[in-house]
Amino acid sequence: MKNSVGFQFVVILCVCMQQLYAQSNFMNTLNHLDKIMIQTQVLRDIVQAEMAKQGIPSGPGAPPPSNVAYSSFVDEVAGRLQILEDTVSGLNSVMNRCHHQPPAPSPPTNVIAESATTDNVSSIVVRWDPPQPVPDNLQYKVYFAAVDESGYQPQGEVVFRICDATQTSASITDLSPRAHYQVRVGTVAGVVTESSSTPQVIETPDIIPSAPQNLRIEGTTPNTVTLRWDTPDIAGVVSSYVLYYREDGGGPQMTETVDPPTMFYTVNDLSEGTRYKFDVAAKSNNGEGPRSIPVEVKTIDFNPPHPLDLNCTAMNKTSVLLTWNKPLVLPGDGIIRGFNINYTDERYRDFFLFKTPTAEFTEAVISSLEPATVYYFQASSRTRKTFGGGGAVVMCQTKADSPSKPRNVQIELSRLDPPQLTIKWIPPYHTYGPLTNYTLHWGVKNGALRKEKIEPYRLRWDSDYLDDATVHEFKLFAVNAEGFGEPAIVQFTTPKRETIVPPNVTVDRVKGPNNTTMLRVKWDPPNQPVKGYRILYRKFEWVYTGRWKLKELNDPNALATEIVVDEPNYSHIVVVRGTAKRRTNPNFPMMGQMGGQMGNQMIGSSSSVMGGGRMGQGNQPMMGNGMMNNGGMNPGNMMNPMMGGNMNPNNMGSPMNNMGNMGNSMGSPNMNNMNPQMGNMNPQMGNNMNPQMGNNMNPQMGNNMNPQMGNNMSPQMGNNMSPQMGNSMSNPMDGPNMGGGMNQGMRGDMGGNMGGSISGPMGGGGMQMSGQGQGQNPFGGQMNMRMQG
Repeated sequence: MKNSVGFQFVVILCVCMQQLYAQSNFMNTLNHLDKIMIQTQVLRDIVQAEMAKQGIPSGPGAPPPSNVAYSSFVDEVAGRLQILEDTVSGLNSVMNRCHHQPPAPSPPTNVIAESATTDNVSSIVVRWDPPQPVPDNLQYKVYFAAVDESGYQPQGEVVFRICDATQTSASITDLSPRAHYQVRVGTVAGVVTESSSTPQVIETPDIIPSAPQNLRIEGTTPNTVTLRWDTPDIAGVVSSYVLYYREDGGGPQMTETVDPPTMFYTVNDLSEGTRYKFDVAAKSNNGEGPRSIPVEVKTIDFNPPHPLDLNCTAMNKTSVLLTWNKPLVLPGDGIIRGFNINYTDERYRDFFLFKTPTAEFTEAVISSLEPATVYYFQASSRTRKTFGGGGAVVMCQTKADSPSKPRNVQIELSRLDPPQLTIKWIPPYHTYGPLTNYTLHWGVKNGALRKEKIEPYRLRWDSDYLDDATVHEFKLFAVNAEGFGEPAIVQFTTPKRETIVPPNVTVDRVKGPNNTTMLRVKWDPPNQPVKGYRILYRKFEWVYTGRWKLKELNDPNALATEIVVDEPNYSHIVVVRGTAKRRTNPNFPMMGQMGGQMGNQMIGSSSSVMGGGRMGQGNQPMMGNGMMNNGGMNPGNMMNPMMGGNMNPNNMGSPMNNMGNMGNSMGSPNMNNMNPQMGNMNPQMGNNMNPQMGNNMNPQMGNNMNPQMGNNMSPQMGNNMSPQMGNSMSNPMDGPNMGGGMNQGMRGDMGGNMGGSISGPMGGGGMQMSGQGQGQNPFGGQMNMRMQG
């Protein structure tokens, strides 16, 4: 081998010496030659030493072997030869090559080394890409050597030669697990020209451990389990253990990693009173091994104690604040996960549950409650699976709120002349405690409002007399100790009425009987017929708070009246208005027929007419003295109320003597069913009268007649008579013979002008008040007032 190396060196030196043209190249050449000589001598010594071990003589004249240490003769020789080959290759690179010597090929690219360990045996697979361009006679050499973790290579490299240039991978087998190896790939073309990839150090994986042995339970508490196990039979180097556990019967798989890899572990944060299944696996850097035989265990039950010192404070109308102290729990007793607040109202209608997120909370705000409502609260502790018993029940009432608005508010016109309204309602849905009153704000819309309080038990209100043809607004509030609630708002427009204002109204203050104070009111006749008068009066106030009072006079000839006042120290407002007679309605022509029939059949030729009037549109007189002669009626013999008992007693004759002729005097035989006792007129009079009269009579006659006669007539007669009958009776019938009799203008259309005068202690005249009666004058129209001392 020594002669071979020397020969190769001589060939290179002889062929290329003449091309060395730099002194540095000579020095590099000498250095490489020195290395070659040293490695050649070491290789010679190894060969001689091995021959000595085997008892082979070195031959005559050979020097004695040196003391050389080596572990494997074959490996050591291969390593030294590789060193010699590398040194010669380096020498070749520093010297100019001969013109006929080919250059070294490029090293392989994308060299990748991968390792694996299977069945306690490791391997390395190397892959690469060929150099470009690919030279002729290309060969590969795969070098690998064992190194330590620092990269030191205690022994020479092992070389695999691959003569097939198309093969670009190599597998190195029978390696040790968890060991480090250096790998590189070289390309060769020709005798000594070679290039090599950068060396890579790769670690082979460890073996995969077998399952841990003898897994067992060391101890339990309500929330922990301590386990212990033995090492796997095949372990290698265990990097960690993995504990697997889940609740018996289902639940998610949970894991705990034991790193560093001790042989016992305590699993925390378990649920009390719950059965679990555990197993464990060992893990190396090559992966996780199989799991051990599982074991099962149940944690200890735990009944958590309830919170202490529960207290409740009302925060506002819908929220309360609850506070408490944590219960005392010793280590190992169990874990409280949070607190439950159960609550309901005083009527036990619904039950609610509030949960704190964790056990760190010692207070809670309970919201969305009802105002002014008593609630009962109870606190308990909970674990992951259960909750303990509750503590003492605490009562707490939310702060009161103002009530909701009254419901089902209805408004109706209860009187037409003068207008008066009635409002009805039912209580609010929420009163939030007892109501103190209802308060009504009312008045002309967009005008000044009056305020009236109504007792909380009353669900009805009657208005004062109102203006006509005016929009009025009413705001009804329910009121409790907290104040006013939301109002219920309604509006009403009063109808338009015809108004008759007598002129020259005066008011004087006079003394009455028993030292009373009276207002003497006088007026002149109006310029149109009336059937009576209505006088409204009230005390004078700059801020209107009182109510109008009404006095009605049914005498169309009245020109004065007296009013007793309750508060003589106040001035008073007095309003006088005439009551219009009802007029004939031309839409009912049948009344002409009715009047004619009655006139013809009621002794129409009589020369003495009681009222001188006519019925309907007929021209026949109604009654003569054949019906009522002989001096008229007296109070003792007043007609039955069915007929009209309030007729003027001075003009009433004896019904027994004078009315008996009525049936005989009526020309139609259909009238003969009337009872001769006319004072006690049969209730069936209307039905038994001539169909031409009785059947055609409208039920509204009695209602439209003067109350002195029509309202007191028998329902059987008054209700069956036509409304046109009262309207058609002529004005002279209002004469003194009937005490006012039936009026022509009974319609209650109030409106027009209004006269009046103020009398009282406000002093002498000089104050004139004039204007529209909006908000003050229930008769409507103009109002003229004069104050007199």
